[in-house]
Amino acid sequence: MALKKLFFPLGMLAMLLVPVACTEEATPLGIDLQDPFTLYDGTRDTAYVTACTIYDDSMWTAGYDHCIFGDCSSEQFGKVQAVTYSQIAVAGSNGINLSDEVVIDSVVMTLVVDTLYPSVPDSTPVRLHIVINQLAETLLDTAYHVNYASQRLQESNVCFFDKEVTFIADSLNLRMRESIYPVLKQSCSSADFLQIVKGFSLRLAENSNKMVTVDFSASETRLTLFYHTENADSLRYVFTINSETGHSMHFVHDYSGTPIEWIASHPKDSLEGGSRLYLEPLGGTRVRLNMQPFLNSFRQQHPWAVIHHAELLLPVAPEADEQRPVRILANKREDDGTLTMVTDANVVSNPYTYTGFDGYYHKDGNYYRMRITRHLQELLRTGRDYGTELYLDARRSSAFRTVLNGTETENPVRVVFIYSEKDTD
Repeated sequence: MALKKLFFPLGMLAMLLVPVACTEEATPLGIDLQDPFTLYDGTRDTAYVTACTIYDDSMWTAGYDHCIFGDCSSEQFGKVQAVTYSQIAVAGSNGINLSDEVVIDSVVMTLVVDTLYPSVPDSTPVRLHIVINQLAETLLDTAYHVNYASQRLQESNVCFFDKEVTFIADSLNLRMRESIYPVLKQSCSSADFLQIVKGFSLRLAENSNKMVTVDFSASETRLTLFYHTENADSLRYVFTINSETGHSMHFVHDYSGTPIEWIASHPKDSLEGGSRLYLEPLGGTRVRLNMQPFLNSFRQQHPWAVIHHAELLLPVAPEADEQRPVRILANKREDDGTLTMVTDANVVSNPYTYTGFDGYYHKDGNYYRMRITRHLQELLRTGRDYGTELYLDARRSSAFRTVLNGTETENPVRVVFIYSEKDTD
């Protein structure tokens, strides 16, 4: 086989022979791999804080798109049980008219599952004993406020579901008992339907030691009635039980025999945090830090200091659960007691988003790491710290909790920062 001859145009050949000068422009490539401390000149220092564990018994649960139910226990936090309450609503505003000729074949509740605690590898079968009861009182439109003395909603003696199921995929499909048939078979307006049906409670059987988070914002979370008439087979009617309907949660804690047992009988007080600090979701506990002693001494010794970078390091204690909460958030307490997110949390542009920063868990260091540059600048400017409060992200819908080292341990919670100051000579 003859080889083909290759011909280059003379112009192209000339271009190949002429040296070309290249200039590389600076790009942000790799910036996410840099540690922010390497980007600033100045003095690196450490601020130590005082800290305590406080009861977190005040948060709204109604209307939250992710609802949790189940129970779990641990040596550090004792027992907690979560129950979800939800309405069953008629889709649209025209009401419902299921005539006497309608024959119900089955009713299936579909729940889109967001997370499972303890977490398991994908496609791992998990046995869940789910109990669903009808409510005896109407779920109000106003938000339910979780507090130490709050009570459950009353339930009727009508049970819609009580059975063990195997959870594998992303959703649960629960075939309801026939006791739900007369409850749903109504001819009334949409508003009257809510008053008649009232709603349902969703829980796991006691001592399941599992927690399930349902996504109420998913359109697939619903209740489907399958029926037929003399003239038509395989009909269906879809009821709404997603984010368009009222829903709320209720949490019950039992701290008996735990390191934080004292806080249950003194919910308005705090638990000293020299040894350990406890972060628990579901109306459990949060942590309050105070940097006032540091502010007093630093402002006196360095009146002209400028903070370039600061971050909060939160080392995880050895006895903490192996499954870590995803993120820790922080609020600034004002002099009137109100809480606002620390200023750094509102910064949209952040090129330093590497693993374990901005409140996420840093696996290699076994700590949570959070930027608080602006927060520390504000505290130094005013000279007053009324408390920086830490809490778990998604604390209304996640069961993951953790224990942090206290302020008097070898590896305590602390603020590491870089500063420079004006030469006054």
